[in-house]
Amino acid sequence: MNSLNTEKWNRILVRFLLAFSFWEAVSIPVRMVFFSKFYFDPTFKTMFVPITDVFWIGPVFSDLLFTLSFGFLYSLMKESLPQGLVGGFLVGILVSIIGFVSPMLWTLSLTNFAPTVLVWVWVAYYSIFTISTAVIYSVGWNAED
Repeated sequence: MNSLNTEKWNRILVRFLLAFSFWEAVSIPVRMVFFSKFYFDPTFKTMFVPITDVFWIGPVFSDLLFTLSFGFLYSLMKESLPQGLVGGFLVGILVSIIGFVSPMLWTLSLTNFAPTVLVWVWVAYYSIFTISTAVIYSVGWNAED
């Protein structure tokens, strides 16, 4: 495996900026669509704060950290992963299953810490985030250029 030279760092950072800016442009409307049902439901009213009280540096920093760490992980494993759009979808779906679906299945089977529907909406939201990030990192990254 090759070390991370300047060319690889440039590819990581360009794809990181693309993935992060794409997700930040899409995330607020997607959050509103996914979680608006729960926000207006009286049984979940105590779980959500008004949008004006959200300290937005938390979700943005979380997205930044995930996108950057996923980029480093992807660049180190690039040689053994499938390439192109289909490869990005495949990697995104597999990482979503490993990182979100299976831990939530395990946690919900042991505890009842949150409503099941809310947990699965959260899993779907982060799965979309992971799949879109994986697709952005996988498309057009050719090591021989």
